[in-house]
Amino acid sequence: MSETLVQAGPLPGAVSEVAQLPPEESNAVVEQVFRFFCSLRLTLANLLLLFLAMIAGTFVNPQNDSLLNIERAFANRPVVLGAYRWLELYDLFHSWWFTLLLVSLALNLIACSVERLPRIWFMVRYPETRLDHVVGLRFRTAEAPTMLSAEAVAEQLRARKYSVRAAEGGVFAEKGRYARFGVWVVHLSLLLILGGGIMGRLTAFEGVANVPQGGGQADAFIERRPDGTQFRHKLVDQDGRPFLVRCDDFRLKEFEPGRPKAFESDLRVFRKLPDGSAGEELARETITVNHPLRYGGLTFYQASYQQLEEGMRARVKILDKATGAEVERLAAPGEPIDAAEGLSYQLVDHQEDFSGLGPAVQVVRAEEPPGSRPEAGPDGRMRPSKLAKITSFWVFAKKPDFDRDNREDRFAFRFERLTPFYATGLQIARDPSTPVVYAGCFLLFLGIGIAFYTSHKRVWAQLRDGKLALGGAAHRNAEAFGREFDELCEMLGVPGRGGGERAAA
Repeated sequence: MSETLVQAGPLPGAVSEVAQLPPEESNAVVEQVFRFFCSLRLTLANLLLLFLAMIAGTFVNPQNDSLLNIERAFANRPVVLGAYRWLELYDLFHSWWFTLLLVSLALNLIACSVERLPRIWFMVRYPETRLDHVVGLRFRTAEAPTMLSAEAVAEQLRARKYSVRAAEGGVFAEKGRYARFGVWVVHLSLLLILGGGIMGRLTAFEGVANVPQGGGQADAFIERRPDGTQFRHKLVDQDGRPFLVRCDDFRLKEFEPGRPKAFESDLRVFRKLPDGSAGEELARETITVNHPLRYGGLTFYQASYQQLEEGMRARVKILDKATGAEVERLAAPGEPIDAAEGLSYQLVDHQEDFSGLGPAVQVVRAEEPPGSRPEAGPDGRMRPSKLAKITSFWVFAKKPDFDRDNREDRFAFRFERLTPFYATGLQIARDPSTPVVYAGCFLLFLGIGIAFYTSHKRVWAQLRDGKLALGGAAHRNAEAFGREFDELCEMLGVPGRGGGERAAA
């Protein structure tokens, strides 16, 4: 008989030993832990707590205020403020205790699967094929004389779409056996959904970036966390390579002035070069509220917009007659537009109706002679030097080709309209759990369909001494199978349930 000695402390020069439970007690502890996670009570408790947490998430912080705002609101109520901080009630569905609740439910589901699902596999893989070894059948007939052979019975069952195998003393047939695995699919789908929720809690983030229209770009965005802190994320793809997002244009559609209807942005993604400039174009998309751009594991949503300046800007297109290239610009009054070496333009005036020709802008052309350069003015902007050749001309919105056809110059202007200068508000998010959750939802519907709308049907035929007896079972929708079983009995010449023995389920 072995004994376990526990010493208060190691003796000098002796090797200390760690006390261990006997194998039977250790197995008992493991069994208790396993039974705890298998219990229906734990399942009900988890579901009840999830239900209460969802209710609490609706009322505790309905405005999604940050912790800083909550601290201001409850500055004189330290108990309430302490509960918000410790339980992370400002972001309940991403709190530590809600994540533990999801983990508990996942472990509960895994334990139930380990305990019960292998029995289903064994039942499907190694079914009992002899009628006289099966007890408790709801559908069963007494033996009746027959002239049919086992092969003839098998052919009749195959005609009814059954899979048939020969058995000792008879025939065993079944169909829809994989209906048993519907519950497996449901368990797997729930584990995917729970795992996706936990993954999203640990890895997902989202932030915002305001990118000016007309060529503004961003290489980072700001994540505003629920506790009020901010974190700056660089724009990098899955391989850690940096990139830029550029807003070529922003369009605001209004029912009437001051009543926005819809807005959209033309975005392009470029590889970020070591000097910070844009390199290779990687993607482009016109995004709307429900149509984002996805690149590098990030999703760019059209979330908001804001007007950056009180004044208006002119939307113009500049055509290079030499190359045929045309670029679009949003030009502010007096903003230099560098077209070529020593050649620049500025928009200096606007009229709503120029001599009956409609809206027009005045453009000043400045051509520097060789050796001279523009000079910085008092406001810091570059201005033409005193040696520059200055000319001006008007461009008309209603006659877009007027400047191209009537002015001898390499560059021709087209004026469209005056527009406010906006920055598009992008919501940038990364959530690798989304495909996992979607896959779980798809499998959940598939598993529910298999579990509730299919049935595993089994039929036993016993032939002995010129007599035939039938038995049948269905793990779901027994009444419908009962009618099918009666038809089988009639087809094989055996009295149905009304003319023979019917065992209790």
